[in-house]
Amino acid sequence: MVARRKPNYGYKVCCREEGAKEYVRYFLTHTRKQAFNAMRSYIRYPPTARGGDKELVNPKWKVIPVSKKETKRGIWRECPF
Repeated sequence: MVARRKPNYGYKVCCREEGAKEYVRYFLTHTRKQAFNAMRSYIRYPPTARGGDKELVNPKWKVIPVSKKETKRGIWRECPF
């Protein structure tokens, strides 16, 4: 029996600020390697919050796979940053 691979729809680099409950998407890539490279650069130079110029407080970074549901909703039609 051949092991089936899970379909790959891309990866999101997400961030959660200290005290927040949910992750916010910061970057969208096609491969896992690109996602980890983007995450390393964000950790080196922490970005500001999405809505303004406020610097993030102790952010936690995570690479999350894009689901089929998000792909159907049109996540790849949006701006990747």
